[in-house]
Amino acid sequence: MDKLSILILEDVESDAKLMERALHTGGIAFSARRVETREGFLRALYEGRPDLILADFKLPHFDGRAALQIALERLPDVPVIIVTGALVDNDAVELLRDGAADYILKDRLSRLAPAARRALADAGLKAARRGAEERYKALFEESRDGIVLLDFDTGAIVDCNPEFEAQTGRTHATLMTLPVWELRAPENRDATRAIFRSVQESGSGAGTNLEIRRPDGTELPIEFRAKAIEVSGKRFVLVQARDISERLQAEARLRAQIDELRRFQKVTVDRELRMVALEERLAKAIAAHAKAA
Repeated sequence: MDKLSILILEDVESDAKLMERALHTGGIAFSARRVETREGFLRALYEGRPDLILADFKLPHFDGRAALQIALERLPDVPVIIVTGALVDNDAVELLRDGAADYILKDRLSRLAPAARRALADAGLKAARRGAEERYKALFEESRDGIVLLDFDTGAIVDCNPEFEAQTGRTHATLMTLPVWELRAPENRDATRAIFRSVQESGSGAGTNLEIRRPDGTELPIEFRAKAIEVSGKRFVLVQARDISERLQAEARLRAQIDELRRFQKVTVDRELRMVALEERLAKAIAAHAKAA
């Protein structure tokens, strides 16, 4: 473990030294800063981000509960361990419920180093999870493709990104009331249900030229990819919908150009054939005229 920065809120210097000794004995390398007032605590948070906070539960004009609230507001990723001489069960439960990583009694400081390691590990996992969630949220909201999350069992729309709202011509609130096949023309809904069942059975699916029917009656061609996923023990189907209208239009223009080229080529060939035929007729006429002369 790298050298840690630890902030100790403790008004009794000898108690702070005992905490430091317990951490050293537990093999934790650190530098510590001790404060004993609210002003000192706020200043320490402002001047540098600690890796861990150890806070006494009761001080003359400040306490661990208030320190915990301040720390959670300003540095939510930094674990706070309450270190105190005595603590009733109700207070202990409330502190843990309010966000304290742990609490340690001063006559059991041998537990401090293991508790610190555990708190730091938990904080690291939470920070990593939060980072992953933020990255996913950014991808979800900023994606140029429509993304929609479906209930695995019913096909109901659970969530979607702004691009999918734009593709369907419907608001998020309206989409949350629909199964996914309601986004297609009535004659295509059974086929969409069959596609959904296939994804349920195989775990994935992909296709092209599936049209979304908008409220105004226009249809948007999309290319989709679907995958079954699990989030917090519940299964969903994640669908990526790509607007392919521009691609289809470009393909149509290209086909039209090819057809035009073929027509031009045919006209050119026909003209050349007619020229050959005329030249042959002219040659025969000249030959006949010469013979008659």
